[in-house]
Amino acid sequence: MANLLYIHGYGSTGNAVKAQKLQAMFPQHQVLAPTFDYDRLAPQEVFRQLQDTILSHRPALILGSSMGGYYALCCTQFYRGTVWCVNPVHDIVGTIRRHLAASAENNISAVVSLYEDFDQSVFRQLHPIDGQLHFALSTDDELLGDHLPLLSLFPNHGSVVWKDHCGHLFLRFDELKGALAQSLSDCDRQ
Repeated sequence: MANLLYIHGYGSTGNAVKAQKLQAMFPQHQVLAPTFDYDRLAPQEVFRQLQDTILSHRPALILGSSMGGYYALCCTQFYRGTVWCVNPVHDIVGTIRRHLAASAENNISAVVSLYEDFDQSVFRQLHPIDGQLHFALSTDDELLGDHLPLLSLFPNHGSVVWKDHCGHLFLRFDELKGALAQSLSDCDRQ
């Protein structure tokens, strides 16, 4: 039985619908799905907790959604297995600025500074191995918009699954089962 690691998005939890669907899709595997309080934890702390989880549980596959997709991408700094990202944030600083401006957060500059530092020291330094990254992207992502800039950051990515009519939440998540099963099968052969 292999472990799968699911990293939830902002405003979600480790018990989110996608985590539950992953468990239903692959009942023979254990789905690890920690909950992160993105409002209270610095990105460096989330990343450290992910490192600890990955080192102790050695997942065969990591899947992250939205902000969790951003962190899944960051995990390629040390993780060499298969990574799937569902509508991942790739401009974390801009996304955080928009979110905090909308929530009238008092300490915007301090929070943005933490993300700027993390983004520069980790995300912008990533060099995933060829074919390691796989993407599930909405053509109608109302939150992040066009995903082509993301793909240009990682030209050595593996597969890309494009879906229409599913928005940022990627409401057609069940349709990824075949692609995820193929990735797990590929992991078993390695």
